[in-house]
Amino acid sequence: MKKYDAILLLGYGLDENDQATQELRLRVKAAAKAYREGYSDVIVACGGTTEGHHVSEAEVMQALLLEEGVAQENILLENQSQITIENMRFAADALGGAKGKRVLVVTSDYHVRRSVLTAMRAGFRAKGYAAVLPHDDAWKEKKRTELPYTIDMLVNWNQQSAVRPKWMRMLFGLIYGKKERKKDQKTA
Repeated sequence: MKKYDAILLLGYGLDENDQATQELRLRVKAAAKAYREGYSDVIVACGGTTEGHHVSEAEVMQALLLEEGVAQENILLENQSQITIENMRFAADALGGAKGKRVLVVTSDYHVRRSVLTAMRAGFRAKGYAAVLPHDDAWKEKKRTELPYTIDMLVNWNQQSAVRPKWMRMLFGLIYGKKERKKDQKTA
């Protein structure tokens, strides 16, 4: 079994009561399983406080990891990030840099490919570990949206200073519907 410098556990939105959603719980269980299997002694719980919430995703994940038997001293909190690239940048800060560090990225199955690519772009040597979700209609929608986000990441259109070309805005509009298309065109 390969050893990693850390397991990067990526957050997911909380419910209206600042509790973990089922998807976040599945991510935490997968990270705890990887920890118990000896992939790494360190878990970096990644996720900040999002609008309308009073606690960070990282804090909620920490509580769940403790319930799963992960030792407190083996959990690092990265509680600033809002998006995947920030997860990686701030996790790198928590680990003293990304260069040369081997990480196991734990996230939902539909999100693994883009997350690993993002971790590699941040300087990590990364592999993925999937939390398998029910493949229902909500999962299919999330899986469908990964392609444009992956393209965004690969060509750096996900940077705030970048402007998506018209064809990419149209693709996002088709995927997210007319309301999002109009909103995106106004901001471009």
